[in-house]
Amino acid sequence: MSRTYGESAAAVSALEEVTVDFREGTFTAVMGPSGSGKTTLLQCLAGLVRPSSGRVALGGVRIDGLPEKRLARVRRSRVGFVFQEFNLIPALTALENMLLPMRLAGRTPDREWVAEISGRTGIGHRLSHLPHELSGGQQQRVAICRALVTRPAVICADEPTGALDSSSGREVMALLREAVDVYRQTLVMVTHDPVAASYADTVLFLVDGRIVDTMDRPAPHTVAEQMTALMEGA
Repeated sequence: MSRTYGESAAAVSALEEVTVDFREGTFTAVMGPSGSGKTTLLQCLAGLVRPSSGRVALGGVRIDGLPEKRLARVRRSRVGFVFQEFNLIPALTALENMLLPMRLAGRTPDREWVAEISGRTGIGHRLSHLPHELSGGQQQRVAICRALVTRPAVICADEPTGALDSSSGREVMALLREAVDVYRQTLVMVTHDPVAASYADTVLFLVDGRIVDTMDRPAPHTVAEQMTALMEGA
């Protein structure tokens, strides 16, 4: 899969012939210097950006060539999102924000499932509160529940701890790890943080739109060392 922005002399290659398989029930972190293609890779996987060439399959179904309306339905039902800035709607309660993907997809929420995930993430007692009444860590817990509520094929997390303090960040990462271990979710996360990356099963390292290395069973210090080496070689 490749992705190019612009044309002719102004063309910029964000991804170059990237081939990767995110296995079901695994947690993959994607790291690399700024401009390495991390976010573009995540956006292509989520169906937010179409590759310029190659293909993207989600749960065994190709999505790169789908018409926009059908692709939007796939995103609502098959992709969960966790963003750095939470992306909660201010006028909706925590529960309403959680259930928004179900409402947009025209599906009836499973009350037992909603109770399960809100309880496990520790946000069950705050469901009637508006986002501004919640801490950053609590808002991200709501966002995790929103990502889980449709039982998606993949959860895409973009710097999920970037707006949190270290304590809240660790709690959020533990919850994302649980989503994989307990619910067998497939999770792909872009991050700059070696500590966050250490919660993953595998780390992919990108440089100039290409995967240049992978690391299984990552530890914060080994991830940091590899990132330092990549930055020095950039």
